[in-house]
Amino acid sequence: MMNQSRRYVAGEDRGMEKDEPERSQSSPGVPLDLAPGHDDEDGGEPLRMPGSRIRELQQERERLNNEVDRLKSAVHEEQMLRIREQATLQRDKSSFEARTKLSLFRDLLAVVDSFDQLVKHGEGTRDESSLLVGSQAVLGQLNQFLARNGVHKLEGLEGSAYDSATCEIARVVADSGAPANTVVRVLRDGYKLGEMLLRPAMVDVASEPPVTAESNDDGED
Repeated sequence: MMNQSRRYVAGEDRGMEKDEPERSQSSPGVPLDLAPGHDDEDGGEPLRMPGSRIRELQQERERLNNEVDRLKSAVHEEQMLRIREQATLQRDKSSFEARTKLSLFRDLLAVVDSFDQLVKHGEGTRDESSLLVGSQAVLGQLNQFLARNGVHKLEGLEGSAYDSATCEIARVVADSGAPANTVVRVLRDGYKLGEMLLRPAMVDVASEPPVTAESNDDGED
């Protein structure tokens, strides 16, 4: 009885071994729906090939590079705009400072003229009072201040030819004994700020000699 049971169990084992190859052949290791290029039964997209993914990545990189270039260009334009604005502000500031400086020096020259006339009057009358001495001291300080700031008096005008670029005619003097169009006297000094004319000199200019008509004697009675 026991021997029959063993034969029966052994027979079942052999039957199972015969069935296993058939099951393995009917069930492949990779499902067909997961094979490359096969559409999903649910209507999903097919699996993407590596080449398609690479092209997408290259397009994305190109897009990012273009965006970086655009941002760099925008930053450069913003920097150039700031530089132009700063240059405009600096130019306006310099122009304002120059106008203010010119106005200050012109007003100061009026004070210099007053002290200069006072000193000349005192020296002409041989006044040796403290007023003359004080006026000379103040005039010297004003001239030193102007010189330190680049303001210089126009020199050597008397006896030279009249130049409209540096002088203004106050009077035309006849019978001065000087050649025509020559500066005879400087009534008010002119000044330059560097190479720029700050104030023209006021001068007297010699006129041309009058033209005399000579009569011709033909020897007629």
